[in-house]
Amino acid sequence: MRNKRLLLLASILATGLLAGCAGGKNNGEASPPAQTEEGAGTPAASTEPAASENVEPRELSFYYYSSVFQVTGDLPIFKEAAKKTGVSLKNVAPSGGDDAQAWNLLLASGELPDIVAYQIPGLNNIAAQSALTPLDDLLDENAPNFKAFLEENKAIKSAITAADGKIYVVPFVNDGEAQEGWFIRQDWLDKLGLQAPTTVQEYYEVLKAFREKDPNGNNKKDEIPFFSRNATTGFSSLFPLWDATLSFKLKDGKIVYGPNEPEYKTALTETAKWYKEGLIDQEIFTRGNTARDVLFGNDTGGSTHDWFASTANFNNQIPATVPKFSLRPIAPPASISGKTFEVTKRDPLGNNAGWAISAKAKDPAAILRYMDFWWTEEGRRLLNFGIEGETYTMVDGKPIFTEEVLSQPSVVDYLIKTTGAQLNIGAQQDFAYEEQWTNKIALEGVKMYVDNNYFAEDYLLPKLSFTLDEDKRLNELFPSIQTYVMETSQKWFMGGEPVEGNYDRFVQQLQTLKLDEVLSIYNAAYERFQQ
Repeated sequence: MRNKRLLLLASILATGLLAGCAGGKNNGEASPPAQTEEGAGTPAASTEPAASENVEPRELSFYYYSSVFQVTGDLPIFKEAAKKTGVSLKNVAPSGGDDAQAWNLLLASGELPDIVAYQIPGLNNIAAQSALTPLDDLLDENAPNFKAFLEENKAIKSAITAADGKIYVVPFVNDGEAQEGWFIRQDWLDKLGLQAPTTVQEYYEVLKAFREKDPNGNNKKDEIPFFSRNATTGFSSLFPLWDATLSFKLKDGKIVYGPNEPEYKTALTETAKWYKEGLIDQEIFTRGNTARDVLFGNDTGGSTHDWFASTANFNNQIPATVPKFSLRPIAPPASISGKTFEVTKRDPLGNNAGWAISAKAKDPAAILRYMDFWWTEEGRRLLNFGIEGETYTMVDGKPIFTEEVLSQPSVVDYLIKTTGAQLNIGAQQDFAYEEQWTNKIALEGVKMYVDNNYFAEDYLLPKLSFTLDEDKRLNELFPSIQTYVMETSQKWFMGGEPVEGNYDRFVQQLQTLKLDEVLSIYNAAYERFQQ
C-alpha cells in the first residue's frame, strides 16, 4: 500500500511545490540546495549532551540530493559526528539528473531510506501519506536539545508543524536578521553635492540627478540610476515606496494578495513613470544576475536593493577600475504614507530545508538521538565551522576561521565542498560564521536595519503548511494568476498599456481566475499556523 501511495505522490509532486513554498518570503535571492547567503535570528543551541552519545555503531541510509557536488557520508563533518555518536551515513541519492527528477524517482521506488533530506513542504506532503515518522512523542526522551529550541521558538515550531498538527521535520534554521537593504553610490552623491535620500520623493530627485548631471564624469548620459539583478521580480523592489507588494501580505489580520490591493495601482503608475524617464534600468527584465558586476564595473550603476554581504563587497572589488567607487547602505526611503520599512528579513526557514525519519526506519528513536547531536553546542559548531584545526581554531572560546578559509572567493562553497559544513541538514546556523567574512560596510548596514527594526512584519508571511488537497488546488489555480499578474504588470511598467483605465478590469480578471479561493486556502493555513 505504501508503494502505491508514494507512486501517487510522485505524480502529484511532479507539478512542483509551488503552493508549499509560496508561504514564505524570498524576494529574489534564491538559495541553492546546499547553501544560503544570509539567515535569520534564533537563540544558541543548548549545551546539554546529545542523547545519542552511547548508541551502538550503525550505518543509516539517507537521501540528500545536490546538483553541485556529490554528498557522501565520508564528508569530514559526518565522519566527525560518527566519532561522537557511533552513527555513519550512506547517501542513496543519485549524482545525475536534477532535484525534482531525483525526488520523484525516490518516491516512485517506494523504498525510502532511514533519513530523507528535502524541502519541508515536500516532506510534509509525503508525511500525509504515512511515509514519515511523527516526532512529537519521541522528542522528550530522544531530542532534548531540539525540543528546547522549539520551545524557545514557537513561530518556527508552528511553521514546521504539518497540516495534521504533527511534527515530522527537523529543519535547517538560518541565523541573523537583516537580509537585503537599499544601497546608493556615495561617491556620486558627493560629486553632485547631494544627501542620501530619506523619502520616496527625495529618492526620485536623487535618481533624476544621477540621470541628468553626469556623476560618473564621462560626458555621456549613460548612468542607470536604479537597477536590479533579478530579471523576474526586480522591478517590484520599488513597490514598497508606495506601500505595495507583488506578493502576499497581511492586512487587518488576514492574508491578502498585493496586486489585488489599491496601492498596487499607484505603485505601477509611478514606477512606469520612472521607467519612462530613464531612472530605472531599461534592461531590468533581461540583464539578469550579472547586473551588479556590469553596471558597477563600468561605473554606470547608481542604486539598488539587494543582499547586504554580497552587495557591499563591491567596495572591495571595483576601486581597481573605478578608483573613487563608494557604495553605501542607506535606510529605506520613507513611503508615500511616511513609513520607513524593509520588506525582507532573514527567514529562519528561508532555505525551506530539513530532514525527516522514514516510516520504515527500524529504530526512529535512535535516529532522532543522532539528529539531536546537531543541536548541541558541539554539533552546531561542527555544522557551522567545520573541523577544528583544519578550517577553524578556538580563540578565547570562540571558533575563528583560518586564513585559508577567509581567503576563499566563496567561504560557503569552500566549507561545503571541503568539509560539508553549512549543508542544509536539520541543524541551526550561527551568524558568527558569516560575520567573520562579511564586509565591514555590510555589517554597518545590517546593524542599521536591526537597531532601527525596519522590518515590516505584515510583509513577512510565515511558512505555511497546506493539506494535500489544498496543495493540489493551489497548484491548479495560482500559476495562471501569477502568469497573468506578471505579464500585465510588465506591460504596464514598460508603458505598453496605461495603468489608468485598465486596473479595474485587471482586478476583475483576478476574481475570474479564482483568487478568492486561493486566499481562502491561504487564510485557512494561516489560522492553523496561529493555533
